[in-house]
Amino acid sequence: MSGVPSPKDRFTSLDTLAVARELRALGHARVDKAFDLPEGGWSVTLRAVGEGRRDLVLVPGRYAALLAEGPAHSDALSPFARELRRLLAGAALRSVREPRGERYLEIAFSRSDEPDETILALEMFGTGNLTVARAGKILAVAVTRRWAHRLVRVGAPYLRPPEREDPWAVTRAGIEQELGGSRTDLASTLAARLSFGGPIAEELVARIGRAGSEPAAPAAAELAGPLHEALTALVAEVGEHPVGFRYARGPVVVDATPYRSRRWSDIEGVEETTRPSFSEPAFEYFRSLVPAPVPEDERRALAARRDLEHQLEQQRTAIETLGAQIAELQGKAEAIFAHYAEAETAVERSKEAPRSGPTFSVRLGAQDVPLRSDVSPRESAQALYEESKRLAAKLAGAREALAESEARLAEPAARAASSGAARATAPASEGKPFWFERYRWFVSSEGVVVIAGRDASSNDLIVRRNLKDGDLYLHADLHGASSVIVKRPPDGVPVTDVTLREAGQWAVAFSKAWRAGLASASAFWVTPDQVSKAAASGEFVPKGAWVIHGTKNVLRDLPLELAIGPVRYEAVERWTVAPPSAVRSRGTIRFLLVPGEERARAEREVELSKELGLPRSRLQALLPAGGIEIRRA
Repeated sequence: MSGVPSPKDRFTSLDTLAVARELRALGHARVDKAFDLPEGGWSVTLRAVGEGRRDLVLVPGRYAALLAEGPAHSDALSPFARELRRLLAGAALRSVREPRGERYLEIAFSRSDEPDETILALEMFGTGNLTVARAGKILAVAVTRRWAHRLVRVGAPYLRPPEREDPWAVTRAGIEQELGGSRTDLASTLAARLSFGGPIAEELVARIGRAGSEPAAPAAAELAGPLHEALTALVAEVGEHPVGFRYARGPVVVDATPYRSRRWSDIEGVEETTRPSFSEPAFEYFRSLVPAPVPEDERRALAARRDLEHQLEQQRTAIETLGAQIAELQGKAEAIFAHYAEAETAVERSKEAPRSGPTFSVRLGAQDVPLRSDVSPRESAQALYEESKRLAAKLAGAREALAESEARLAEPAARAASSGAARATAPASEGKPFWFERYRWFVSSEGVVVIAGRDASSNDLIVRRNLKDGDLYLHADLHGASSVIVKRPPDGVPVTDVTLREAGQWAVAFSKAWRAGLASASAFWVTPDQVSKAAASGEFVPKGAWVIHGTKNVLRDLPLELAIGPVRYEAVERWTVAPPSAVRSRGTIRFLLVPGEERARAEREVELSKELGLPRSRLQALLPAGGIEIRRA
């Protein structure tokens, strides 16, 4: 493998497997307490027979660790930490589910006062989550989320995230098939198509002694066998009792793995040390990546928001319970009238039978209905209706309270969005729009305007109208990508490799490579005279496509990373999504963006909209298609 290994900002599937096996090896242990961690996440204290205290650190979206001595924790407890204590205190560790290639840690506990096991589930993909469930129902959750296939909130059914095929169970033939069908390089194919992720893909490539940038398809048959052997060996190295490997360059820890990593072996200045468990170096590494503590005023606002969200969940649960009670009362009343003769007979018989009180229960249809021996069945039904009306009035009040809570929750976001939108849109209103704003665009760090089409029609139009002598045509090396034009600088200075690589990085980001979750891809550039609609005899050039004649100038290993922020062009500010170097040189990077889970796209859009103060519709016009993962600049 060549080049510096990609850093990892969260657990891989093998890291998850290692912590799962460390928990299994702990044996019989009971939960003592739960705490909030100052830098985010929670710790659960376990007391193990013969082992003493162990702290299970759980940081959603990042990592988990089982430590002999855990980190300092907050004295005050958030509502969620209090729920963790209430639901888990005294529970015994029973089992840990096999992750099967997923970054999802599921731990089962049992309590003597509960017939069903309590599940603690940590998500380490996307922005992550921590959930507690019992008997198939969610009892507590760190963050409420909704997808088309799954609702994660208190009271909802507990469902695991959709599972992919286990990448560690793939056969040699399966590897060959995926490599043979790939149009990208070897490392990207292993990361995306075989679901290993970037760091493990690089490790496998290093173990078979090949370059990750080489095309995957031509050598599919040759590489399948060695890759299958390498991944089998990799899982075996983790073992049932994982040890840890720490990789550092001087005082800076650069990685932690549950196996001896080959991808760091040839990197100058990186030293390897071995630890008794994987959790030790994992905690040291991932904790060093945690951002600086949130300011106190923001922390208080966040705590208040979490309290309000917890209140909302309680209100929603109460409303559901009241609705069910009302439906049950009305159903019993209707059953009396539907079986009135049977009800009268039951009342007459009850007068003869000795009982402690006037109330008794009788089966009418499919329901057990309460009746009284001292009144008629009609009066019993009326009493049920009156009770349902009383609960209906209570339900109306609960709904009003819920609406007020939702309004309170929305107020800070609405104020931030409105003030942020005013700040964001004010610069854009200065002067009339630039000519290039009808297309996708950005300005390179050298001040060169780069434009691209948004669809097949604009791909045709942009080339016909805007590709002039002195410009350059650029295209991601993927079918169906946008046509990109690097405009000739007005001062006549030639375009350098800096602008070309920025334009190439932008082109691959707005191609299928982003949705596929690739780490990098290639692009090429040509001169205007090499671009035409003239195809070979008998061939058809579809709408939006162009024929390239002659030699292509290839730009390789272009990272799929973008930045979003305001930039200045001719003394006017505009929001843009472009390569980080281009945004940084002309404005301010607000966030970095990389490919993420597509199922969480809507949530990421909402987060960005609130953070930036941009309308969501405006944001959607700037972003590439596919999942998005947000990183702080």
